[in-house]
Amino acid sequence: MHELPQNNIVYPECYNCSKAAGWTAVSANLFLAIFKAVVGFISGSKAVLADSLYSFKDFLTSLVVFIGVQVSGKPADEGHPYGHGKIEYVSIFLISILIIIGTLFLLIHSVKDIWNAYLGHVYKPKLIALFAAIISMIANYKLSSYLYCVGEKLKSPAVIANAKHNHSDAVSSAFVACAVLLSRYGFYFVDPLVAVIETLDLIRLSAGMLNDSFKGIMDSSLPKNVLKEMEMTAMLVPGVRRVARVNARKVGHGIWVDMIIKVDQSHTLDKGYLIGAQVENTLKSKIGNISGINMGIEAF
Repeated sequence: MHELPQNNIVYPECYNCSKAAGWTAVSANLFLAIFKAVVGFISGSKAVLADSLYSFKDFLTSLVVFIGVQVSGKPADEGHPYGHGKIEYVSIFLISILIIIGTLFLLIHSVKDIWNAYLGHVYKPKLIALFAAIISMIANYKLSSYLYCVGEKLKSPAVIANAKHNHSDAVSSAFVACAVLLSRYGFYFVDPLVAVIETLDLIRLSAGMLNDSFKGIMDSSLPKNVLKEMEMTAMLVPGVRRVARVNARKVGHGIWVDMIIKVDQSHTLDKGYLIGAQVENTLKSKIGNISGINMGIEAF
């Protein structure tokens, strides 16, 4: 969950709201994850168990982002000249692997339950599973509405993203409630079937997180259109004759840029450095979210 720097917020109460939103998301998702996991085991509902993994994923990612922003936002130091941004990527990478492993176990058991239902070995989830799904649906909807309101007021994409995740969880819990209800009325395969669908979706989401974090760890380049925009922005600065090279990579929430520009060979060294500084300032103002720039200056 994103906590905005205090100097970026107009009203002091908004800063307190941003901190409260972070801890609210973390604590609420943790409660829902534990609550649904316990009810899932007690009731025998695989769908509720799968639903608990959604909340567990949201809890871990919210916690990592919330803490990661504090760590990755620290300025570069002698031991970490490129900052601390990769801590988020490493954390998300490990979390994604853990979620995939846990989800695979549940997927296997859910498939077995579908097969057992086909063979006539039926198990009807206890009624508490239905109540848990309804509570989860309402709680996720309320949390989503709250976070979306906070995100809109603070203009925070991270808070809005978390709001969307909880809204998706509310929809998922609604499907789980229907699955439990149908299972209690004789459609015994529906509960494990919904669990299979949910686990496959969780694996898909976790694989996407794994891929994104891997790219961050491996210093994958930004898209070509972003690099082209940086090149065109640099060319707007008077004195820049050509951009010889531009590379950029994400480090945490920021971007590190490596650029070589060419200036007239008639310019003095000081003049060349002045043009380079103007390019850096222009990139930071036009592109935004740039943590650092390694600028090289060559004669044209």
